[in-house]
Amino acid sequence: MKLHSSFFFTGGSVLAGIAFVSEAWPMLLLALFVLFFGLVLADREQLAGLDARVAEMFLPRCELPLLPLEGFTGEGLIGYRAGYPVYRVLRSRDARWQLLGTDDEVNVVGNTIRVCPGLIYRRLED
Repeated sequence: MKLHSSFFFTGGSVLAGIAFVSEAWPMLLLALFVLFFGLVLADREQLAGLDARVAEMFLPRCELPLLPLEGFTGEGLIGYRAGYPVYRVLRSRDARWQLLGTDDEVNVVGNTIRVCPGLIYRRLED
């Protein structure tokens, strides 16, 4: 039997009500713990319900951080992904970066960055 977060919210609220009415203050700690556990469970349920692309935008990847697009100028607009323009080549003031593909298609190696959620760029040698 899988418990839903609303079960813990309801149970914690009932325990808090009983603690206030009967003035059993140690029971209030138990009620707060149950409510906190319900909050953690609700957060996990929401993350499980997200689409993979939406989760990429909200959950940063530690090994390859998402860089802001403002530091680059683009060449060869391909289209848009998650509201970001996708370019074949990005230029910063000291380097050029070529689009490799999505996170699923490309193994992350050295000299790579992420500018758009889910897209990997590789540094071009001049």
